[in-house]
Amino acid sequence: MKKKIVFSLFCALMTVCASATTVIPLSVEDLTSVSSLVVEARAISSSTKWNAAHTVIFTYTTFQAQRPLKGGAAAIVVRQLGGTLDGITEKVPGVRHWKIGEQAVLFLRPGEVPDGSFEVTGLMQGNFFIYHGPTGESLVSNGSPDVSAY
Repeated sequence: MKKKIVFSLFCALMTVCASATTVIPLSVEDLTSVSSLVVEARAISSSTKWNAAHTVIFTYTTFQAQRPLKGGAAAIVVRQLGGTLDGITEKVPGVRHWKIGEQAVLFLRPGEVPDGSFEVTGLMQGNFFIYHGPTGESLVSNGSPDVSAY
């Protein structure tokens, strides 16, 4: 009897742990359409904060807009799940945090929290890291499989 209870609890736990986030692939046109702000920007600062219940860490990265592509803003704060705070690190698959000085083309939408921050549209899909190719040309990639560099 005890084995059946333990097995039932194990199955219930595995069901909860097996849940996952499904990301619907978006084209660049779709990303642009559903984003209120598209901008080439440079990360200038970053901080981490707990949510109100002290159960989830968020990273807030401030960007300086370099070239607006849709909408307009001089400084933009982007909120992402995960980060390190109080000796605890939360990592979220598909979320890439920026380093200070990094450049990116960002597809953004207003965040769910009414604090003025933005969220990356389509999770990692709207975060295009800018890097330089072997001949010095600027390229972008969001790091998603099957996405070409442009």
